[in-house]
Amino acid sequence: MSEKKDFIESLRQKLEDWDYQRDRLAARISDLSQEWREEAEEKLADFKEERKELEAKLEVLESRTEDAWQDIKDGIELAWDGLKTGLLAARSEFEDKDK
Repeated sequence: MSEKKDFIESLRQKLEDWDYQRDRLAARISDLSQEWREEAEEKLADFKEERKELEAKLEVLESRTEDAWQDIKDGIELAWDGLKTGLLAARSEFEDKDK
């Protein structure tokens, strides 16, 4: 398998895992107070938009030739890091408020 295909496959798996974590967080929102629930729902909506943007970048990556894909790889990795970090921070924040 090529490096590009490996990268795409790895990122798709990470996104699938991220979707699962996001869904788990969304399910736990109902346990929060109304104030925190609204904030959590806003953050989840933001995550959904960021996820769409990352998916669009991934589609561009898939359409690039083997030589040209490196040009956007770094940007995709940064977007993934931001998405992952945001979800982890939100999960930690709202789990603390749940107690």
